[in-house]
Amino acid sequence: QEKENRKMTLLLAGVTLVSAFGSSFQYGYNVSVINSPAVFMQEFYNHTYLDRKGIPMESSFQTLLWSLTVSMYPLGGFFGSLMVGPLVNKCGRKGTLLINNIFSIVPAILMGTSKVAKTFEAIILSRIIVGVCAGLSSNVVPMYLGEMSPKNLRGAVGVVPQLFITIGILIAQILGLTDILGNVEGKARSEEEVSSLVLSGSQSDWKGITSGVPQEWV
Repeated sequence: QEKENRKMTLLLAGVTLVSAFGSSFQYGYNVSVINSPAVFMQEFYNHTYLDRKGIPMESSFQTLLWSLTVSMYPLGGFFGSLMVGPLVNKCGRKGTLLINNIFSIVPAILMGTSKVAKTFEAIILSRIIVGVCAGLSSNVVPMYLGEMSPKNLRGAVGVVPQLFITIGILIAQILGLTDILGNVEGKARSEEEVSSLVLSGSQSDWKGITSGVPQEWV
């Protein structure tokens, strides 16, 4: 019976994957996802400010807002790390992970509705909240999986959260490609659209290269 308990069971594997995906994956994804849409988000900040004030946003103020947007994530992670001890002692490991879902769902709703509501403050606030999610998950998930798994499997189970962090970063980079979601429309482009963009880009580049060159040389 003791040897049987030391084997990797389907239940243990499922709990490990679900815990890592619901927490560590979110951590890695939100670390990297802010990079690709930076230009579009800054344009959204500027347009929102223009609609409110009637004047364009100064570049220094836009830089300040974008710096806050990026830096609020590690700040939220700092507060989340401070919350680990009290929550774990009061709600337990599993209860803390369930509560942590709130800090993942709420910022997703805020970010999703920020464009409709025309408010960039919601994005900054959501970065703080999702940072709390990252701070909690980065501490509680390894603790939960380490205490749940048998001694001979703790090493294998312990690397799964780190693996899902890197997977989250990878997925964020892939989805941020221009041909997938890293564009103004926020949707994947068809092969015809991609081909037309490549063709128009090649033609514009060729015109730039051949500008000022006699026509008979081209």
